[in-house]
Amino acid sequence: MNYNQNMNNNLLNELNKYKNENIKLREQINKLQQENYQLKQNLQISQQNIMNYNAQIQNLNMKLMNKENELNNMKNNLINNGNVKQYVDFNKIVVINFMSGDGVINNIGIKCLKTDTFAEVEEKLYKTFNEYRETNNVFLHGGNVVLRFKTIEQNNIKDGDKVQLQNF
Repeated sequence: MNYNQNMNNNLLNELNKYKNENIKLREQINKLQQENYQLKQNLQISQQNIMNYNAQIQNLNMKLMNKENELNNMKNNLINNGNVKQYVDFNKIVVINFMSGDGVINNIGIKCLKTDTFAEVEEKLYKTFNEYRETNNVFLHGGNVVLRFKTIEQNNIKDGDKVQLQNF
């Protein structure tokens, strides 16, 4: 009987071991099910938020399209009514007086903006005095060489200043 009793005790111990494992596994399953439920809830909330944001984006896109249409209609009305005006800050307009070393250009004023590059102003000068396109020209202002790709302001040229054209 001792053998049978030992065998029964071993089987009972093993059974208890499996019962305890089973309890732990059920606890883990319950915990995972609760986490899964919470994740599903969060997912539903996120999906609802995404739907709300998409609706807001569509609404804003419609408003933007309406504003663009409004703006285009206003532009068309201005153009069709002949009321298109280009506004310039008069404080940014300067007149540069050009003179050439050969005397052909003598105190010729060219209107421009302080933000124009000198090359743009030079082009305006060449529209009137085309023959200077064919020469190698250097422009001097206050004894300094004017840099073509800097603005009028960067070259320190002020309204009414004189610029000397030297051609070679």
